[in-house]
Amino acid sequence: MKKDMIFFSENGQGLTSTSANHVANMAKEMVRNIQSSLQNIVMYSTEVSLIDSDSSNLLRQGANDQRIIAVNSDIYRIAKANALIAWLREAIKARERMLKEAEEMSIDDFAKLQNINLEKEPEMETALNEDDYYASLSVAERNRYYELEALAAMLGKEIHPGGSFADAREALNMRIEQPHDVKGEGRDTLIYTYTPSTSTTLVEDTYFNLQRHYREAQAALNSIKYSCRKAVTESLVKVRTDYAKAMSEYTEHRKVVEAQRAEYVQKRVKEIANYKILIPEALADIYNQVAHLGKKQ
Repeated sequence: MKKDMIFFSENGQGLTSTSANHVANMAKEMVRNIQSSLQNIVMYSTEVSLIDSDSSNLLRQGANDQRIIAVNSDIYRIAKANALIAWLREAIKARERMLKEAEEMSIDDFAKLQNINLEKEPEMETALNEDDYYASLSVAERNRYYELEALAAMLGKEIHPGGSFADAREALNMRIEQPHDVKGEGRDTLIYTYTPSTSTTLVEDTYFNLQRHYREAQAALNSIKYSCRKAVTESLVKVRTDYAKAMSEYTEHRKVVEAQRAEYVQKRVKEIANYKILIPEALADIYNQVAHLGKKQ
């Protein structure tokens, strides 16, 4: 139960689960809008002219340098928003876990919590799992994990085949090799001319810069996951070793303790329901953007 308190403020300030869910939905919509913009990037302009004409008409203006430069910030903004969504969704699930844990608290766990000498049979303790490990991290460290996971996923999506930026880059290279299309016949023949609307060097630099960021994010993420697996394995070995030594006894006062447990659970559930979800400092900016977007709407 204590492991999930990382998501909640101690001063009573923060979000309810309802508000957190609303903010997460707003952040999801923000991500959808930015991704839509990325997917619509075209890095060349299209003009059309008649075969015997000296003039041409611009059909579509391609993305300029400023738009390409903004791609990096767009990707990081999406990653931040996804990290915020992950944090809020995990916080909501944490509250649900805490309520479930409180409601399903056994008489044995209650006696232990209240320092009641309730004898019990030997029982293997729960080994550290991945959730426990990440819950042991600080707010900044745990949020760093969510950020790296979200960033690696977003960068990988953009630079790999099928990603909007990768596909736009491939389309640009094709038009550099094939800058003209001819359609129609005779005097009605149309010549389509495709001209890069941004620096190809900038596109390549941006693409390989994104690849480098992806490798760095993935490496950092893998390092965290390795530490988690190591801690989980060590914990499992310790728990199995301690289990052989574990001893406890039954007590004749179990019914009295059960009545005390029921009263405690009622109070505890009410307490958990009043917890407010905190926003990590690293996510304050993106949270304010999302919250402001909600007010504008």
